[in-house]
Amino acid sequence: MTAKPKITLATDWHTPDPLKLTKTDKNFKYRWIRKNELELRRQQGWQTVLRDEVGLEKDSRVSRGETSVAECNELVLCKRPKAMGEAHRNYLDQKNKRLLDALGSQFHQEGERAGFSTYGSVTVEEKAQ
Repeated sequence: MTAKPKITLATDWHTPDPLKLTKTDKNFKYRWIRKNELELRRQQGWQTVLRDEVGLEKDSRVSRGETSVAECNELVLCKRPKAMGEAHRNYLDQKNKRLLDALGSQFHQEGERAGFSTYGSVTVEEKAQ
């Protein structure tokens, strides 16, 4: 009687992700951005990334044409310094705080005009990330 060969199955296989980056600079945040939003994002400090900067120069799924920019269909790879991203986030947080303060003030004014007593403040629950 001959021994039957053992068959092993690969259970951790998944389809290759052309958007996954393996070679990045730790000082930058990377993001795939739609081509139609590129001008707006450039105003926010995002810069396009070349294929060879992130090790995608030989990946046929990225930048199928003659361009040296890392692109995949309608997406373009961009980077922004992490410090600039934090400054942008702080700016948006302060802007949102001013808007909430104004909203709370307007809530109390409208209540007084309508003859109601209003108490408390307006708050927004933060979603878990």
